[in-house]
Amino acid sequence: MQLLTKNKNTLNEKLHKIAQGFLSPRDVLFEIEEEQLTDLLSPNFVKENDQSPIGQGESILPGDVSGQLVLDRKLGELLLQEAQSRNTTINLIYSLTTGDLEDFYVLTSSKGFFTNQKARTTFCPVQASCEGIPTLVDVNCQYQFNIEPKMLTYTFNDGSKFYIEQPLREVIFEKDTINEGDYISLNANKGLIFKGNLSANPSTIIKVYQILSKAFLESLEIYGPANAEQNIIHSSTYQHNKQFLIETIESSEFVGFQKLLRAAYEVSELKVLSTAHTARTMTLTRMYGSDISLVNGDICLKGYSERYGLGLLRDERMWNQSTDIDLMRIIFLGEEIVGENFSHYREKYLKRFTDMVYDVFKVGTGEIAVVRLLCMPYNMIFTKDFNTENFSEKYNLNNKAVSDRVNILANESETYHGCRGVRVTVQRQDICEIWCEGIIKAAHKAQTNDIDVTLQILLSMVTFPKEVSMFIETFEKLVQSYGIQDLVRGVSIMIETSGSFHVLEDILDVKGTNIDLNGALFGGNDFTAACLNMNRADSAKSIIPEYVKLNIMPSSPFQIINEQIVGKSIVQGLRRTKLLKLSNEREYLMGLGGEIAGSWQSVKWLSKHAAPHGLNYVSTPPDRILFSLFASAQSVLQALYSDIS
Repeated sequence: MQLLTKNKNTLNEKLHKIAQGFLSPRDVLFEIEEEQLTDLLSPNFVKENDQSPIGQGESILPGDVSGQLVLDRKLGELLLQEAQSRNTTINLIYSLTTGDLEDFYVLTSSKGFFTNQKARTTFCPVQASCEGIPTLVDVNCQYQFNIEPKMLTYTFNDGSKFYIEQPLREVIFEKDTINEGDYISLNANKGLIFKGNLSANPSTIIKVYQILSKAFLESLEIYGPANAEQNIIHSSTYQHNKQFLIETIESSEFVGFQKLLRAAYEVSELKVLSTAHTARTMTLTRMYGSDISLVNGDICLKGYSERYGLGLLRDERMWNQSTDIDLMRIIFLGEEIVGENFSHYREKYLKRFTDMVYDVFKVGTGEIAVVRLLCMPYNMIFTKDFNTENFSEKYNLNNKAVSDRVNILANESETYHGCRGVRVTVQRQDICEIWCEGIIKAAHKAQTNDIDVTLQILLSMVTFPKEVSMFIETFEKLVQSYGIQDLVRGVSIMIETSGSFHVLEDILDVKGTNIDLNGALFGGNDFTAACLNMNRADSAKSIIPEYVKLNIMPSSPFQIINEQIVGKSIVQGLRRTKLLKLSNEREYLMGLGGEIAGSWQSVKWLSKHAAPHGLNYVSTPPDRILFSLFASAQSVLQALYSDIS
């Protein structure tokens, strides 16, 4: 037996030396490689000597995972519901070519995801990787479906079996065919796919953070937000895992890692905030920002709110259950279509939305909570195969009215630069009001429960200054009515359209009576698409591969920042904002999100070239926070060494 990694031992040795005081954490930060950190923090397969990969693809999020293959959303939903009814879980690997909002539940409940689609930034790869699910794209496979029935057997984690007859569905690789229901293993660390159910060695360091996150959430429910941290040791999760936690936390590997992490926080000039929309992911973020030690034989957590924050809450990712998605659809259809029951559904939507946002706030959002205006494309809510007849019957609506409305909404050909964000709320004042009210009520509830929240609203798809002023006018009125003025830092815009970049000063100078426009976030994917005038899905097939071969671009600009055009534009935008600040004396909070915010090479470049001009933070999912933090710290140290030498 051998591990599929070689770098882990090298970094382990250095962590031991850091713990013993024989090696400086900064020296290790200076030379650490992304691959070494990946091997340390991701589960790694134990590989049989005769095991060979059957396929390969491009890794978006690393981690080695195994499960039974699912190629159909409805089958996946059925298996997950059955597991829940049996009070157990099931390990699934989900795969499909394209997906939409309705795939979200199965996608984010699976152990891994792969697709033969080339684009990294389309719906399913983005959602999976943001949820911490090991993901591969551009896999060398094809899908084949037949009507011929086949009996499938799925095994739950309690050992029980589930038998179901399904049409024959399979994935065809170069030399192998994998049927739905077969075990398959993704080595997303290396971009490889194996047959069978390979066993993996988990990262003990990440396991500590995951257990403590679960224990914190349990303590939060029992003891409340103010007392959750100090009572974590009384949770059943902690008690059940106490021996493992103590042995690991007192190990030289973990002690060395904590010192390394502390040094990274001290050195990094960029804040690395979290892209999160669940209590679990926000708690994991909080744990990464905490010092963890042993005191009198028990774990002691010391959180530092200045180390972490909520850099981007995308509420469209919260709406992943079928009933919730339907509720969103009803709101988008509007009172004219829904009729007299609309107010009933509005209240249901408002309560559900408020509860979901508060569920994140209650964990503690650290230094800032940047919450983005609902940015769900119409054609993701109402897909081309959306059954209006069934929907109308289910909710007692007029099918013709629903169908006519959906035909308008669903037939938008441009998904990402279409009608979403402020382009919806300027046309639908009712949606603007209900969204604002949900955020405000969640923040007010947090304040009532003595939870600190510093709210920054983020507007997406902004192109014109008036879009911003219209939103601020609505938002200010509701903030004042709930009396939470002291919780609101201000409003930010996403710089993701060419229009927002060209009239940046005009937009950033917008202000309300009491609330200013005082921040911006560069959208990694959409700003790249705007700068290069490339569709992020199509260009992965039609432009980028050949441009990389021809050395016109060094790599995919949606994977690693394009320094020549996109990077230069970001720096220009930051410089222009600094000049504006001299005249209006506002403190602008400037950030960058999207996939490149979790890219090692991109963050190093941003730390060196953008941070000196006012970039305050990058926002990335929790599973990439440590990578971005270490990359930023390394960039600072290497720049210092370069200056000295």
